[in-house]
Amino acid sequence: LDERLKHQVEDLVCLHSNMYSRGKLGLTDFTDEERIAFKPVRHRLVRRHPVTGRKSLFLSAHAGEIEGMSIPEGRMLLLDLTEFATREPFIYSHRWRVNDFVMWDNRSTMHRGRRFDPSEARDIRQTRLAGDGPTISQAGA
Repeated sequence: LDERLKHQVEDLVCLHSNMYSRGKLGLTDFTDEERIAFKPVRHRLVRRHPVTGRKSLFLSAHAGEIEGMSIPEGRMLLLDLTEFATREPFIYSHRWRVNDFVMWDNRSTMHRGRRFDPSEARDIRQTRLAGDGPTISQAGA
């Protein structure tokens, strides 16, 4: 990012919610329990990796608002940042082979599955480790 944009986003806080990301797909009929479970969570837009110290943008399909901005302004900024972050130089796309094992660090990597041939066998296993806590508390990210 250029210096002006780095300064602009440095202290911003986003609201992340599964209701927002599911709503983009047209799934809007939520139960009361889901509305409670999917209540928006505050996350810093810029986070500092606790091990490397590198800053990164915390972007996801669940980020639907930026505190202090109108919804259209915040969503346009999030779209612009996502477009920047997913440019070709920043993308790794794995070409799967038998017995491949792929790991990534969710603290600094966006990821998503792509369409695949459902007739091909797939064995996907996932492990998650507890993190250091909410990103909102990171001072001086």
